[in-house]
Amino acid sequence: MSRTRICLIAIASAVAACGQSVISAHSGTLQYTEGTVTIDGASVQPKFGQFPEIKPGQVLATTEGRAEVLLTPGVFLRMSEDSSFKMVSNQLSDTRLEMQSGAAMLEVTELLEGNAISIAFKGATVSLAKSGLYRFDAVSDPATLKVYEGEAKLEAGDQNLSVGKGHEIAFGGAKLEAKGFDSKATDEFYRWSARRDEYVAEANITSAKATRDAGYSGMGYNAMGMSGMGQWAFNPWFGMYTYVPYSGTFFSPYGFGYFSPFDIGYMYGPYSPFYYGNGFYNGAGGGGVGRSVPTVATSASSITRAGGLSGAVASRGGLSTVGGSRFGSAASAVGFSSGGRGGFSGGGASAGGMSAGSGGGHASMGSAGGMSGGGHASAGGGGHH
Repeated sequence: MSRTRICLIAIASAVAACGQSVISAHSGTLQYTEGTVTIDGASVQPKFGQFPEIKPGQVLATTEGRAEVLLTPGVFLRMSEDSSFKMVSNQLSDTRLEMQSGAAMLEVTELLEGNAISIAFKGATVSLAKSGLYRFDAVSDPATLKVYEGEAKLEAGDQNLSVGKGHEIAFGGAKLEAKGFDSKATDEFYRWSARRDEYVAEANITSAKATRDAGYSGMGYNAMGMSGMGQWAFNPWFGMYTYVPYSGTFFSPYGFGYFSPFDIGYMYGPYSPFYYGNGFYNGAGGGGVGRSVPTVATSASSITRAGGLSGAVASRGGLSTVGGSRFGSAASAVGFSSGGRGGFSGGGASAGGMSAGSGGGHASMGSAGGMSGGGHASAGGGGHH
């Protein structure tokens, strides 16, 4: 058999598996490694399409490397260099880890009903109560738990604490106390974790669309075994698993979007920022000239950072207002309007089109009833994606 034929068969098989879910009966799939990573002392050798599992009682350790582990659907554990943890229980309803050394970031994009995660750390048990971003750091002196987003419940002896957004716990003293910290101060490990999240969110776009295109049977929702819950889904084009919510759109603590098969349809509509050539602006102030988005956007964060649209489609097609901008559904003329924070100004949704404060965009009715902008595309160019 020729090499070309073998490659085509492999690609076809991978594409056919796009809608299939990862083993979701338990936590602990090792998704990604860099450098030297071991499970119970045995070195992990990465192979395409093969993902080792960390079973109860096993220890994952990084030396001069890093690792990303999939826990319950929608929850990622990322380990820094010279770090280790022990898997105590890998049940979705009772995922328990023991953080032994180093530093770890726990990203909770969605915590599904019935799933639970707790971490034994420095004599305390930390339960994650909400979606958010949590850092366990045994390297610092004293060791710390930082909550960038979300809420953690901590039990240590007779002490019970709730640690909210922007607060940290320093271990080592007789009495634990939650204190504020600068959540905007980051380091290289934090930024690496954010990059990993961006890659996984990019893979969500095609995985959600492939599931949507397959429909609600066959390779679609049923084949994924979603059963009303989000799932891990393998993306053969990226060679990784991504998270696909059952319905709605979820944004990670880093600001990247995870779309359900239902909602991903809006991302390819003619008035979406994910539709090439619409002259979409990331302006500032009252819709001034900004940076256009000439290619398919992969996350809300890539738009928000420039000060433009900071929201995406609301669940089931309603209006979503995030940070001052709105994304209208088909039922509301599929238009954009501004809440006073850049990007678009004028009639937008009420006129049934897109309006730009200055500099073009798809022609639409301005507040005074005239045409605002002009031209089909402004700086976007190109055709449809």
